[in-house]
Amino acid sequence: MEDNDYSFGAMEDSSSRVSYDQGSEENGQGGDSSIVMEGGFSESQLGGGDSNSGLGVIAAKADFEWSAARETTEVKKELNGNQDREDSGEDDESKNRKRPFIDELGEEDSESLTEKRVKTEVKDETSMSNSESAIEGIREDVSDNESTEALWTAFDVIKPRIMKSEQLPDLEKFWRPVIESPKDFQAWTSLLQYVDHENDVAAAREAYDSFLRRYPYCYGYWKKWADYEKKKAMKKDCEKVFERGLAAIPLSVDLWLHYLNYCRVHHAANETFVREQFERAMTVCGLEFRSDRLWELYINWEVERDDLRRVFQIYDKLLAVPTQFHTTHWDNFQDLVNQNDPKELLTLEEYEELKLEIFTERKISTEAVADIKLTEEEIQAIRKKTKERRQVFHSKTEKDITDRWAFEEGIKRPYFHVKPLERGQLKNWKSYLEFEIEQGDQLRIDTLFERCLIACALYDDYWLMYAQHLESRWNDELDNRPQIEKQLRSVYRRACTVHVYDKTTLYLMWSNFEEKTGHLHRAGLILDLLEKVAPKFDSLAVRRVNLARRQGDHERVIAYYRKYIESAKKDNGTLAPLSLRASRFAAKVMDDEELAEEFVEKALEKEPRNARLYIQLFDVRFQKKPLDFEGCVQALNRALKSKLDLEQRCRFAHRKVEFLEDFGMNVDDISAAQDEYQKIALKLQNDRQAKAAAQMAQQQASATNAPTDASAGDDATKTSKTETSATATTTYTGAYDGANYQGFQGQAGYQGQYQYPGWGGYQYPAAAAAAGGWGQQGYYPQQGYGQPQ
Repeated sequence: MEDNDYSFGAMEDSSSRVSYDQGSEENGQGGDSSIVMEGGFSESQLGGGDSNSGLGVIAAKADFEWSAARETTEVKKELNGNQDREDSGEDDESKNRKRPFIDELGEEDSESLTEKRVKTEVKDETSMSNSESAIEGIREDVSDNESTEALWTAFDVIKPRIMKSEQLPDLEKFWRPVIESPKDFQAWTSLLQYVDHENDVAAAREAYDSFLRRYPYCYGYWKKWADYEKKKAMKKDCEKVFERGLAAIPLSVDLWLHYLNYCRVHHAANETFVREQFERAMTVCGLEFRSDRLWELYINWEVERDDLRRVFQIYDKLLAVPTQFHTTHWDNFQDLVNQNDPKELLTLEEYEELKLEIFTERKISTEAVADIKLTEEEIQAIRKKTKERRQVFHSKTEKDITDRWAFEEGIKRPYFHVKPLERGQLKNWKSYLEFEIEQGDQLRIDTLFERCLIACALYDDYWLMYAQHLESRWNDELDNRPQIEKQLRSVYRRACTVHVYDKTTLYLMWSNFEEKTGHLHRAGLILDLLEKVAPKFDSLAVRRVNLARRQGDHERVIAYYRKYIESAKKDNGTLAPLSLRASRFAAKVMDDEELAEEFVEKALEKEPRNARLYIQLFDVRFQKKPLDFEGCVQALNRALKSKLDLEQRCRFAHRKVEFLEDFGMNVDDISAAQDEYQKIALKLQNDRQAKAAAQMAQQQASATNAPTDASAGDDATKTSKTETSATATTTYTGAYDGANYQGFQGQAGYQGQYQYPGWGGYQYPAAAAAAGGWGQQGYYPQQGYGQPQ
């Protein structure tokens, strides 16, 4: 059967038709307004479910389907052709809209359709299930369960199973550029072009599968794959490809049209099945603003069967949906009512109700309503009331369209493309989303977000916006939590494994959400995925350690600490923070002082000038019970003999004095410590005075060279001399005294019990930052060391 065997009825317009030429603009183009929800749909979502059930965003069919893609904002080669949809084409389309109940098939097409219906084999027609897995020969997607060991991502290295083939001698030549540069969209399209025109089915399937995992929004290639399977006379495989594609992009009008036209031909004898597929399409894709062709195809199909009541029921749904050509649908609906007997359109209940209203208004006896034959005037009255009832929905829908028309007009590219969007379109999407959120209709909000995520798939701002919106709903709407949880997990999954996998914030949000919902194993898998994508992300180690700690797995916590400390480099600033955290965990949680000291000692081997490490070593020994006096003194002496800068050593010398005064038993040791402190403090003061004098001389030299007012210069000189004289007469004399230390230059004063600046909260000034690389970060609470109990 040729590709055009079922190309009849309401097909794509020329601007959306897919070209199979290699240079087509389809290279990089995806569905016109698609939802990607790897996970399929529940039964209620597939066929006429409750309207409040949402879009069928996630379902049980394949809850963790890793249909994956990696978009890029650059294309190495400029793509030829132009398949972008422009507004100019829409005006012509709106002028040539056909009446939905006028037969669109010519005589030849009608005869061809009849012949096909006769020849169609009907056995096993109803055996196809919407939940069937991908076709044989294609690897299965990973399921979302606690036993999962790894998650697939578009970041994974491409490893084709078939690189050589007798039918495809050049296959490896086409695979090689894709393997070396998975972002090269032109290389992908060349590969698909090559396998599509050859006879190696397994190689073609692997190529299509690998491509569509990374670019699931490219609806045109789902169509091409399905056509390839159909061309090879593999009907069931063709339908399985359709199912995968529709699960990946449920809002793609073009893919639904292609599938429904396929069903009209190959399942023509099974009207129930075809009608179920139409209803499924309306439930999933009917709310799309540009879904008019889909509705018309359904109406035309029912008109072919002369089932006007079903046509009328379809219009009842359509008139409440804001679509691009709503006015045309309203006109067609009125024509349908005016040209047919109301009894053939309305349900029996509504027909009898309207007839009773007419008789009541005309004061006709209603004792035998069923036996009374209506006059033409009464029929016209029923028609009028029928339209009046629908006028209410029509008016409301028109207002909804008017409110949104400016936003819709601003959407110039509603489908996915690897090329970046214009700033104006990005701003329009954001404004549109904010407007829809203010309206409060969750179904419309979800629909618009999913439409936006197709066109803006490469922009993490919109994924974050949707995730934050859903998390807010999850916190507030306790009754809807299961459904919202599925939606939110789908958003995170698509963002992190397919579209913006290099954005670490989304991974952390996803892991945190999974932990909040009690899926600790899954939270760990997500952090594993983040480590694979961004192994140098500093916060990852802390997240993984703390997740294991909250799970109560202390052995895994220590293992993680050892792993990340071992791999840490001195210049990236992670060695000391991780060592300090590990030391505190070992001492405070595991009550293992030896292990705590081990982490600090190993860190000091690599960073001997980090003051915080000496502080932690002293703190571990100080907190021991009984007090490790000798160990504390040894830690302080080690810091004083290290290569720390003079200011840091001055602080440690002062700390030693205070410690010995409170806990020392030998007054000679205290005196020696005081003398040591005085020497260091005096040297530090002299160094500061020398630096101040040099700076003052430099300023005076600059002032002398600069043309300034003479009197102002004299005043400045007098002031400088006065300041220099005051500085020169300042000396540091006398024995150690706690009150005198408060006046020491550069110190804010020692107040309270061991709570002087630099120790409380471990917040050092710039000098400490230069020594330890910590800046103003505070890792400890403010501590006071009192007498041991």
